[in-house]
Amino acid sequence: MSVFLGMEKKKQPKAEWNRDALYWKLPKGKKVVADSIYSGCPEKVMVKREGHPEWVTEYLDRIQNRQETYHERLSNFNILSSKFRHGKSSEQKMELHRMAVDCVAFLVHHDLRLLH
Repeated sequence: MSVFLGMEKKKQPKAEWNRDALYWKLPKGKKVVADSIYSGCPEKVMVKREGHPEWVTEYLDRIQNRQETYHERLSNFNILSSKFRHGKSSEQKMELHRMAVDCVAFLVHHDLRLLH
């Protein structure tokens, strides 16, 4: 929950949430599709609910499946599973590691756009 909402504890006041979290980066009027655990944020999150028409449920399923496929492909690169040994300082290592993760994310995104 901390990545999206920026909170560490379930009942933490909104004023104490981390402002770098995705919740605060979404433009006004835009929403993300997420699991029902985020149903308490209807202004920013769309979740499947009983009563949705079948076409909405199918659409949300497709979106969630696409997200799962993307994350599975990212994990298949194993970029985060081993120690990153490049760079001299911590800052340089973090920057190089971020560049590697960005490259993997680009490759996976490009591959999905080509429908592979």
